[in-house]
Amino acid sequence: MNLAGILVLAAIQNYGPIDINGWEVRGAVNNEGAYVCSASIPYNSGIDLAFVRSASTFRIALQNEAWSLNDGEQYSLSLRIDNRISQSVTAHVAGRQTLAIDYDYVPNSTLENALIYGNILYITARQADFEFALTNTSRALPALETCLRQGSRNPFAASPK
Repeated sequence: MNLAGILVLAAIQNYGPIDINGWEVRGAVNNEGAYVCSASIPYNSGIDLAFVRSASTFRIALQNEAWSLNDGEQYSLSLRIDNRISQSVTAHVAGRQTLAIDYDYVPNSTLENALIYGNILYITARQADFEFALTNTSRALPALETCLRQGSRNPFAASPK
């Protein structure tokens, strides 16, 4: 199983999938016409974790086939990465089986660095606690930037300086 549903992919795949130490990296144009890239990995818990990037947004997404979530619902969660970062966040349903936490993308942010260099992502909800080993995120997350560069190529524009 992969998190292609999180991307809301159009019919044509533009990049990947590429395996990076168990992380599946892929990119495509979504239904809104934006180019997005994701790095996803399944965990033994049955939950898939994905990081999804566009030019201006960053999403942490959780998906589980056993979940039955209601469209439009939001949930208050606690997110922590080791002792590097701890924050209260609002997650929203992004599909019957998908929960998403959205951020504006800021290069080299505290969150991005914590995900790249951290060991464990902890997410606490009202009725459950989740732990995700961040193994190989130091390779998977930078691959999202490569994916975005690949997908935003324009052979008609002037070369960047």
